[in-house]
Amino acid sequence: MQEARPYFSKFPYLGFINFASNRAYSNYNSAQVTLTKRMSQGLSFTAGYTYAHALDNGSLNRFGLNPQDSGNLAAEYGSSDFDIRHRLTFTVTYNIPGKKGFGQMLEGWQINSIVNYATAQPWQTFDNSDNFSGTGEKADRWDIFGNAGDFPSGKNSIPYCGVNNAGLPFIQGDVTCTVTSIYGGSPLSAAATSSAIAGCAAHAPSAATLAAAGCYASTNGASFIVPPALGSFGNIGRNIFRDSGYHNWDLSLFKNFRVTERFGAQLRWEVFNLLNTPIAANPSGASSFVNTGNSPGPGAVFGASFLTPDFAAGNPLTGSGSQRVMQIGLKLTF
Repeated sequence: MQEARPYFSKFPYLGFINFASNRAYSNYNSAQVTLTKRMSQGLSFTAGYTYAHALDNGSLNRFGLNPQDSGNLAAEYGSSDFDIRHRLTFTVTYNIPGKKGFGQMLEGWQINSIVNYATAQPWQTFDNSDNFSGTGEKADRWDIFGNAGDFPSGKNSIPYCGVNNAGLPFIQGDVTCTVTSIYGGSPLSAAATSSAIAGCAAHAPSAATLAAAGCYASTNGASFIVPPALGSFGNIGRNIFRDSGYHNWDLSLFKNFRVTERFGAQLRWEVFNLLNTPIAANPSGASSFVNTGNSPGPGAVFGASFLTPDFAAGNPLTGSGSQRVMQIGLKLTF
C-alpha cells in the first residue's frame, strides 16, 4: 500500500508554505460638497468642502512604527496619519472689465486666486531611547494627564522640564523648564516653571523615570506628559496629538494679448503664499518620514519640526508650504 504524502512533498524545494493574514484594518467616512459657478459676467469659482474621518491601526507600509505593545494591536487603532477632519478649497477667476485702448493695455486683465484651508493632522509620538517598557522595540509612549489638544505641534517645542544634572531629584531648584525654537532654548518664567514642576511631580507614576527623562507641560499649565514607570506602557494613544493645520493663499494676475485671431500671448505674475505666513510641517512628516520632533526625552525638541511642509516632503519651492514665492511667465498660443 502506497503511503499518502502531502501535495507539497512533490516539490521539496518549496518547503513549508506559511499562509499569514494581514492584521491591518482601516475605516474611512466622509461627506463632500462642491459649489461651482460657471463663467458669467467675467466671474467663475469653485468651492469644495470635505468633512472626513480616517481610522486605522497602521497607516504606513514603509517606515511604519512598531506597535507599543505587540500583544495588543487593538490599542493601535486610532486616527490615521493622514486624517484631516475639515478641508476647504476655494478657487476663483475674474476677468476684469476693460475697454479698447493703446496696445490693449486697458483690456485682457484676469485675476485668479486659490485658498486652501485644512484642519490639523495627527502626529505620532514614540520614545526611541529610554525603553521604559523593557520590550526593546523603541516604540514606547508616555503618560498624558489632561487634554491632548493642549499639545499642538508648531514652530516651537512643547515646554520641557528636566533636571540640571544627572542624579538630581526632580524638585524646585534642580529643574529647568525651557521652550526651544530655531533660535535656541528660552527658559519659562519662574511662575510657569514652578507650576510645571509641581504638576509633573504630582502626576508622574515614578519619581525615578521622571528624574531620568523629565516631562512636558502645556503652555496653559493644565496638562502634562510624563514618562511611565519601569516595566509599563504609557497611556498615550496612537495619533492623539495634532499639528497646527495648513492655511495658504495663492494669487495670480494675467494679461492676455490678442495679436491675430490665431496668435496670442499671456503674461503671468504668480504669487504663492501671498501673506508669507510661516507654516510648520507635521513632526511626523505629513507626506514623508521626518520624525524630527516626535521623540520625547532629554534634549528633544518635542512637538516642533523646524521645517516647512515643502521641505518635509522633499519638494522645496514648487511644493506647498514654502515662504512667499513669486514667478513671472509668458505663454504663447497659436
